[in-house]
Amino acid sequence: MIRTRTEIKNFKIWMICLTLFLWALLLAAPFLGLLDDSMLYSMFPFLNFGLVVTGTIAGNELPQFITDNFSFGLSLACVMIVIALIVLVVYLFVKLILSSQRSKAKKVLRKTGYSAEYFALLEKKKKHLKGSYLEAVNDLCLAKEYGDGRRYDSALELLRNVDIDKFKVKDAAHYYALYAYIFILTGNLQNASFAIDLGVPFAEKAKDKSEMEFVSALLLYAQKDYEGAEKGFRPLIKSHNNEIRVWSGMYLGLIFLRQHKNDNARKTVVALSKFRKTPRQSEDILKLLKKIETAYALEEEERQEELASAGEVQPA
Repeated sequence: MIRTRTEIKNFKIWMICLTLFLWALLLAAPFLGLLDDSMLYSMFPFLNFGLVVTGTIAGNELPQFITDNFSFGLSLACVMIVIALIVLVVYLFVKLILSSQRSKAKKVLRKTGYSAEYFALLEKKKKHLKGSYLEAVNDLCLAKEYGDGRRYDSALELLRNVDIDKFKVKDAAHYYALYAYIFILTGNLQNASFAIDLGVPFAEKAKDKSEMEFVSALLLYAQKDYEGAEKGFRPLIKSHNNEIRVWSGMYLGLIFLRQHKNDNARKTVVALSKFRKTPRQSEDILKLLKKIETAYALEEEERQEELASAGEVQPA
C-alpha cells in the first residue's frame, strides 16, 4: 500500500494553498467594498471587541487608518485564525483516515500473512485511487506486495499495465528493478536482463543504484555465477536501504552454504536480525536458518562417520 506521507503530501499542499487563498480573499474584501465592520458584526456580533488604540510610535502619532480600523482588523485576524484551524482539522481528519487504512492493512498482514483478506484491502485502495495522480505509484506498491506474496502473475499484470509516464525518475528506477526481480523469481532471465538495461539510466539519474545493483547480483546468482553474485551482494549489506541490505545478506548466506562455509552463513544471517524486515523476508530468514541447521547437522554426521572410519582402521 502506498505510504501515508506520500498520499497526504499533495493534499497538504492543496490545503495550504486553499488557506492562503481564503486569507487573501478576506483581506481584499474590505478594499473591494465587499465587507466592512457593520456587515461582519451583523453576522458575527461576538467579533465586535470594541477595542480602541491610541498613542505614538517613536514620537509619531499612529496613522488614522490604524486607529479607526484596529478593532475591525483584529476581528479579521480572528476570522483568519478560525479558517486556519478549520483547514487544519480537515487535514488531520483526512490524515487519520489514511493512517488508519494503512494500520489496518499492516494488522491484517501480521495476523494472516499475504492472504486474500490482505490483498482485498489493497485492491480496495487501488479502486479508490483509480484516475488520481497517485494511481501509478500505488500500482507499483501493489505489484511489490503481490511479488512478496508470491503472486507473481498478478504482479506482472500490474507492471505491464501501469502508466510509466506518470513516474518520477526514482519511481521509474524502482519499476524496472521490480520488473527484473519478478522475472528472475519466475525464471525469465532474458527479460530480467532487458529490464535491468532499461532501468540503469533511471537509477543513475536518481543517484540510488542499490535496487538495480541488487537485481543485477541476483541475476548472476540465478545464472549460477556465484562468485560474481557474491561480489555484487557484498557491498549491498552496508546499503542504507534496509530491505536491500537484508535480501543481500540472505543471498550471501545461501552462497556461503553452497561453499560449505556454514559459520560465515550463520554469522551473516544472525547479523540481519537487528534490521527491520518485511514479512516476506522474515519468512525466508526462518527457512534459511533451517537450511543452516541442516548443513551443520550434515557436517556433524560426516565428521562422526570420518571418526568412525578412522577408528576402524586403527591398529588394535
